[in-house]
Amino acid sequence: MIALLNQRATLFARTLAPDGAGGFDESWSSFAHVWIALAPVSATDTLNAGHLESRVRHKITLRWRSDLAAGQRVQVGARIFRVHAVLDEGPRARFIILQCEELP
Repeated sequence: MIALLNQRATLFARTLAPDGAGGFDESWSSFAHVWIALAPVSATDTLNAGHLESRVRHKITLRWRSDLAAGQRVQVGARIFRVHAVLDEGPRARFIILQCEELP
């Protein structure tokens, strides 16, 4: 399985900072560079408000980490993926799987 982790990726977490007007500014901060395996899972096309939207879902496999959560992002080159779910078998597992959707 280690040989399949052949793409370099950056993990991002959302951070909120007060904007001084009672709201928050959202930004994304990188917290790790990892090796991953990226595999497409499914694709769907939907018609919303008169335009076609394509959604491509992927499975990202990487070495087990304790700091992953839904809502984070993964960047591979210029591609960005939103993490929808973390499939975690626990700290004794060697790998963890992220179910992601590629952002346009």
